[in-house]
Amino acid sequence: MIKNVSLDDLEYFNKLGLQVNDNFINLFNLEDIILSEYEYLFGYYLDNKLVGFIHLSKSFEIVDIINVVVDSNYRRKGIANELIKYCMNYFDDVVSFMLEVNVNNVSAISLYEKNNFKVIHKREKYYGNDDALIMKRDV
Repeated sequence: MIKNVSLDDLEYFNKLGLQVNDNFINLFNLEDIILSEYEYLFGYYLDNKLVGFIHLSKSFEIVDIINVVVDSNYRRKGIANELIKYCMNYFDDVVSFMLEVNVNNVSAISLYEKNNFKVIHKREKYYGNDDALIMKRDV
């Protein structure tokens, strides 16, 4: 089931985030995200446990995908794909979705390409020594 993430999910939110970024807790504050009028956080739940989430920021008619995170024990089960599709149908006034991804994150790039995102730019050395791809999907 996909629904809005709540403060009750703080422990799992942080545990999931730490699986992808050692500095996650310092970068992303769940309460701030929930209280923001421009940010959205949808979670994927199994047996009432948060096992994945997508974090978005909306500015007028553009939505930026900030994070897509799935528990390492639940990857390759279509959860990230379902979260992306949910967001594509959630907004009725959006003209495009954008994101950036590490050029070495082949599985994420494949997921985004499967969802019709196209590379529009490369930021060199954005992630330390790694480049970032900027990807976009028009609605």
